[in-house]
Amino acid sequence: MRLYLAEPETTQKSVVNRQQSSENESMASKLDLKKLRNLHRQFYLVIYGQTDAEANAYACGGGLDLGLNELGIEEARKLSRRFKKNPLKIKKIYSSPELRAVQMADFLHDELKGKLVLSRNFADQNLGELEGAALEPGESASLVYRDPIRGENEMHFSLRVREGLEAFMQETFLCVLVTHPRVGARILSWLGLEHETLERGKMYAVDLPADQGVAHLREI
Repeated sequence: MRLYLAEPETTQKSVVNRQQSSENESMASKLDLKKLRNLHRQFYLVIYGQTDAEANAYACGGGLDLGLNELGIEEARKLSRRFKKNPLKIKKIYSSPELRAVQMADFLHDELKGKLVLSRNFADQNLGELEGAALEPGESASLVYRDPIRGENEMHFSLRVREGLEAFMQETFLCVLVTHPRVGARILSWLGLEHETLERGKMYAVDLPADQGVAHLREI
């Protein structure tokens, strides 16, 4: 495995209260991707498989470096095996630096080859004191918190993901990005795909028409 570390990202902490952002995905319309789309028309997006946090319904963000559980590892194996006889022409696999994402990326790397690049821009939101707390009934594991105590506020998290996306989309080769549900949802938001959903352990193609055409998401 050839492992590379992308440019480090400066983090900042915020101390306020737990709540879901009311501003949510409205920022998507603010990003002009015209030039970037002319450079990068398509990429692949993967959300890693199950961890114990999902299995036991507790909050897990950038402050908990959980690995995949047994089911998550099997999901990663199953996805990677799909490309054993029909590999994609992937040059780089970008991944969040958290263990659960790296494990998924490593399984894909076994079949797709290319360079494995860790980027802190695609790390999960640090949930501060909420890390490990039981999720409330109906609360999504991909929920972005506005101001988690001793965690990363929503604005910083969102802009960090945007910076990573802009750099990622300047790659001239076909790439895969392995990341977290929260990060994946924010990426879709920046691309105007806020109504789409991503399932764990699956790969999606994100098609970006040139200029201001509507982006498309499709499972592969």
